Amino acid sequence: MAARRLIEFDIDKYVRNSKKLDLSFLDWDAIPDYELSDGDVMSMHYMMDIETHTVIYLRDLLATRAAQDPHITAFLACWVYEELWHGEAFSDFLRAYGVEVPAEPRLPDGSTPMPTRPRRTAQLREQMGVGHKLAMLPSMVGSALMPDFLALHMTWGAINELTTLTGYYQLIRRSDHPVLHAMLRRVIQDERRHFAFYRAQAKARLAGNARAGRLVRWMLKAFWTPVGAGVKTDEEVDALALYLLADAPEGREAARSIDSTIAEIPGLEGLTLTEDVLDRAIERECRRPGWGTPPRIPPRAKPAPPRDPHWAQTATAA
Repeated sequence: MAARRLIEFDIDKYVRNSKKLDLSFLDWDAIPDYELSDGDVMSMHYMMDIETHTVIYLRDLLATRAAQDPHITAFLACWVYEELWHGEAFSDFLRAYGVEVPAEPRLPDGSTPMPTRPRRTAQLREQMGVGHKLAMLPSMVGSALMPDFLALHMTWGAINELTTLTGYYQLIRRSDHPVLHAMLRRVIQDERRHFAFYRAQAKARLAGNARAGRLVRWMLKAFWTPVGAGVKTDEEVDALALYLLADAPEGREAARSIDSTIAEIPGLEGLTLTEDVLDRAIERECRRPGWGTPPRIPPRAKPAPPRDPHWAQTATAA
């Protein structure tokens, strides 16, 4: 209870204001008018798939002692809903641009059913095999054996949310598509709130708790992997890191900024998780020419009608 009083996050305000992503302001009709690079499309595919996969992370977390904390469960209920709409945003943007991977059925009126790309999502989950179905077991066991499990998970979540929103900023830097920039800035607003919650929880649970700090630090150094690892292949994970972080000094500085921000959490001083991941990706690319190269954009189809019903009723959605 003492730690909870130190949490610098207004959960009541967040829950009351949580809502579906509002993209009604986007000029959907203009999306095909600007070019996307192979790396831009690859990044959006990755982001779409991982945002859609968030509900699986929630499944694993609710099998732990996190389910006993009403503040955490209130946040997670809103978090998973907001993340669903992030995945839908990337899906609808790619469809409006003319990229279908794979083509999905439409409703009789020509609109896109919800959720979009169910075949792709189901395939991603199936290809993870037995490990996907049993993924909650390590969390359950860890939660039962470690009193400081929530400190670990909140810290892990903070790193993942910060790397995600940083990735969106870097895609803005790399892409010349103004409509994509506008969409990403709106998504980033949600991600910044998500990061703020996880960081506040992590700081509160690690402040003055040297035992938890040692455990979390060791677990991160031993087991942390970038967002999407395990869902995506190693080459896909490296491709995203190389495209967003390895092309220019600004990318390297973004990786260092992630690490320096996380290092402000008690017990994590000096960790360089993100920059280490980037260095390993560059090393693999040097050893294997062509490794991590974004795949070619498939031939563009006729873009979908610009007025997408997923966003047309945003103003009335809760």
